[in-house]
Amino acid sequence: MRPASPSLILALAFVSCSQSDPYANEASGMQQGDGSLADRVAAVTGRDASEYRTEQGGAQGYNGMTEGGGMDQAAAPGGTRTVTIRSPQFNVPMVHIDVPQRWPLKSAASGDWSVDSPDLKVSFQNGGNFVYATGQFAQFYQQQGGQMRPPVSPDQLVQQDLAPKMRQKGWELIGMRELPQVAQADQRGLDGMYSVGQVRKVCQANVSEWRKGDDRIALVMHWFAFQSPDMTNWGYRFTGAETKAANFQQEEMALVNSLASVRFDPAYFAAYAQSEQQKGNQSWAAHNQRMQQNQANFDRSQAAHRDMVNSVNDAQMSTWRNNNASSDRMHDATIDMIRGEQNAYNPYTGQTGKVESGYQNYWVDQNGQYFGTNDVNYDPNVNGQWVDQYQQLQTEP
Repeated sequence: MRPASPSLILALAFVSCSQSDPYANEASGMQQGDGSLADRVAAVTGRDASEYRTEQGGAQGYNGMTEGGGMDQAAAPGGTRTVTIRSPQFNVPMVHIDVPQRWPLKSAASGDWSVDSPDLKVSFQNGGNFVYATGQFAQFYQQQGGQMRPPVSPDQLVQQDLAPKMRQKGWELIGMRELPQVAQADQRGLDGMYSVGQVRKVCQANVSEWRKGDDRIALVMHWFAFQSPDMTNWGYRFTGAETKAANFQQEEMALVNSLASVRFDPAYFAAYAQSEQQKGNQSWAAHNQRMQQNQANFDRSQAAHRDMVNSVNDAQMSTWRNNNASSDRMHDATIDMIRGEQNAYNPYTGQTGKVESGYQNYWVDQNGQYFGTNDVNYDPNVNGQWVDQYQQLQTEP
């Protein structure tokens, strides 16, 4: 079964629609202690009133950040609005994010969104996706030409991967710090994903600041890892904001606050879990028909691959899906190795199917029944009772 390419931490790359927060104007009143208004909002939304007060007007933190991770109204003239990102795969709400009212969001048919104005540009950028394996998986990936890389911390990645590219474009690194509030928002997304087997999910985030003359760029790195006993799938991507020096601190703060405000919708988790369960059931049926004796081993291997690869790639932007096509091919090869199968062309049907590997020649009849032999001179159609009933299968290496 071919895995679907996704991840929740790339959910911000898919925006299909935006809507105004119906309580945005009332939220400022809650900051003044209007408990009755908070109670009315809680009655409508089904949420606890104290939770809503904390989210909308929590105690002031450093540089306009609030303890609840929301956007400080004073730091963002005009307040914020809620943008809903829908899943193109399941057509359900996937992520809700609060962005400044002043940001002129643009959306594409693919669901990507960005901000492109004379004073500010916000966009999503690819980083990298890597595999690090041990034992049998490490040997297999190396034999298949796969490039493995041990996990590297976000701070080291800025120095190793990002800084050389930025310097070539004339940018100078002026600062870098961790963003635990963004990492926590990303972590909530990964924790809600359907998982099978022993998989540990980890998120980290930081922001690096760059200057070139009067221009400034803030690059938020979203770092993630899916760790199993014998394989780690890890990577990173960026959300970037480019502006002038005079507006840099305000827009960088707005970007960080927006990313920290991400709320993942339960409807997406439910749809994704149902989809993964259906895929699992189909895989079980096919596996039981062909290689029942290896059922337990195959199930564990498939579950590990599906969780580490599919969970990362399912909500990915379209450009990253193309980059992960090579991972899909290696995944198929891994499954064939575990099942002990290889592809074969059936001359009766004109279709390619699976046969048990390990034989030099294969013969098939019109009913699809085949057998393998290592005798290169054997022909069941010669001097036997099956004359002209079998044709030879053409196998792929």
